[in-house]
Amino acid sequence: MLGRKKETELSSQEVRTILGPGCLFEGNLTLPEGLTRIDGEVIGNIQGNGGLIIGEKGSVRGDIDVENVVVYGKVHGNIRARSLEIRASGRVDGDVQVQELIVERGAIYNGKCSMGVEGSEVG
Repeated sequence: MLGRKKETELSSQEVRTILGPGCLFEGNLTLPEGLTRIDGEVIGNIQGNGGLIIGEKGSVRGDIDVENVVVYGKVHGNIRARSLEIRASGRVDGDVQVQELIVERGAIYNGKCSMGVEGSEVG
C-alpha cells in the first residue's frame, strides 16, 4: 500500500526534535533537517525542510510549510508540503497545497486542496 510505504519511510528517519505531551509552545518554529514529532500543542507557524509528525495528542494552530507531514492529531491552519498524510485519528481544518495527499478512512479534512500546482514544492 502506498500509505504504508510512506509511513515506513518517514518513521524510519531519526527523530531529532520532540515536543512532548503536555508541552505548549507559542511562537513560530523553524525545523531542522530530519524528523520532528509534536505530541504537545503548538500555537504558531511551522516551517523547515524536514519531516513533521503530529502525534495523536498533538495539535498545531498555525500554518505548516515543510517537506513531509503526517497528521495523527489536529491541525488548524494551512499546509504546504510535498506530501501530506492524514491518518484515521487525524483532523486538518485548512487549505492544503501538496504534490501527494493520503487521507485514511476515518480522518477529517475540511478545506481546499491544490495538487501539482507550480510553486508547491518546498525548498
